[in-house]
Amino acid sequence: MPEDHGPRYIQHPLIWPDTVEYRLYQKRIADAAYERNTLVILPTALGKTVISAIVAAKILYNYRDAKVLVMAPTRPLIEQHRRRFHEILKLREEDTVLLTGRTPPHKR
Repeated sequence: MPEDHGPRYIQHPLIWPDTVEYRLYQKRIADAAYERNTLVILPTALGKTVISAIVAAKILYNYRDAKVLVMAPTRPLIEQHRRRFHEILKLREEDTVLLTGRTPPHKR
């Protein structure tokens, strides 16, 4: 892709290089969500998880003591989100915690 068409991948210190293809609509939504409370409604496979990972990267980079909470209605979906966050973001396993209804109350 020629340079005048913009970057091919999202570039951020906490995002693995050449991992997230640059899509203008995702960047615009992520920028808006970083600035203010935002509800993202998109059809399946248009990048809601990617958008949330981009926002998480910005928050974690700019606010070093911050925490990001991701919630989902099912265990398989939250497991998928966690796996995808680790594919996109430079996170160690110990940087994330997965809590479900099966997690004992004293560990939540």
